[in-house]
Amino acid sequence: MPDNMLPEKHFPLQNLELERTDFYTFEGDQTKPLLLFGLRGPGGMNCLWPVVELLRDEGYPSDLLIDSAAKRILETKNHQFTKEPSESPLKRIMEIKPAVAVSEFSADAGTALTVTWSEESYGVPVVWVEDYPDVLGSYTDLYDSSMRINPDYLCVISEATRDLAIKRRPTMDASRIIVTGHPDYDKYANVDREEVKKETRKKLGVGEEDFLIVYSGLLPPQTPEVLERLVENLNQSEPQKNLVLLLSRHPRDMHPEQEYDKVLANLKGRVLKQGDISSDDIGFACDLLIAPGPSTEVLKSAYRRVPSMLVFTEADAAQLTNDRLPITLRVGAGEGIFDYQDLKNGLEKIINDNVYREQLIGKMKQYFNSDGHSAERVAEVIKKAASGKVNSL
Repeated sequence: MPDNMLPEKHFPLQNLELERTDFYTFEGDQTKPLLLFGLRGPGGMNCLWPVVELLRDEGYPSDLLIDSAAKRILETKNHQFTKEPSESPLKRIMEIKPAVAVSEFSADAGTALTVTWSEESYGVPVVWVEDYPDVLGSYTDLYDSSMRINPDYLCVISEATRDLAIKRRPTMDASRIIVTGHPDYDKYANVDREEVKKETRKKLGVGEEDFLIVYSGLLPPQTPEVLERLVENLNQSEPQKNLVLLLSRHPRDMHPEQEYDKVLANLKGRVLKQGDISSDDIGFACDLLIAPGPSTEVLKSAYRRVPSMLVFTEADAAQLTNDRLPITLRVGAGEGIFDYQDLKNGLEKIINDNVYREQLIGKMKQYFNSDGHSAERVAEVIKKAASGKVNSL
């Protein structure tokens, strides 16, 4: 099929940097149906990898359509996948038709590589697995474009995000939007939070008398602006404990580190860098996680039972409606700052008011839970879709 004859569903695939995309394969049991996973970026990789491992261990032959950012994570795992010679991903899809295509689906619909072809084009059912439900900016335009297409099944994190998905995808059969939980968050089911917190704070040299704030930065330009405002308002606040601010940068943040250092040098308190400690350990160790909104780390913070604050730039705050409000704020499990003038009061409330902090944690327990079996539930949806039992779930 010539490029100019591709169905409309293929347009995002054509716009991606395909020279960075590789195929990795696992032969498995050839009597079982072939699965294709689209893994683009750290978020998609971490979201789907527990499912990939589970199905690999059950012998399902699998292809991974994977880009450079996700490949760096793949290299750290005992994956048993073999890299195939470089060729056109579209050519591969057309010639070796899998039984089902699976992709992480988040606010950035463009990352859902495998949904650019579907049963309408090649007779292949598609399963999307929700990684992050919140949207801002140009991503919302995709809901009015041909990316409005629906998968056969959408596996979502919780009842709260299912309600959101039903609103955002009114043309999809609601019975096919299934609450499975988040596969990557299975790891939170049996974590001894207090032990991780204690050990990590010891490594950082942070004592019980200290109030540890982690600033989890997104990509520029939001990060420098919000961080500068945060430092200004922390200096003006009256905390009841010693403030320690730790900078945790986004993995793809290429903003010069010295620019952050200039801002952090103004803080009237201790400043730390993350170093080689994992974001999860840092997230358990802190007393408050702050990020420019929206942020995956804030969602994870709810599963860790650590209060969080989203600080929006003026431009981002102007785009917010209730339907676009990040899920932690929609259900009252986090603090939101939509005007920098409110930042000082918001900080003092969440730092000093223990009753308010307990209210936030109560909402986290109500809406954000992991039983350790999310990957299994997603795998069951994939297996039934792959076996042709699309209507039996």
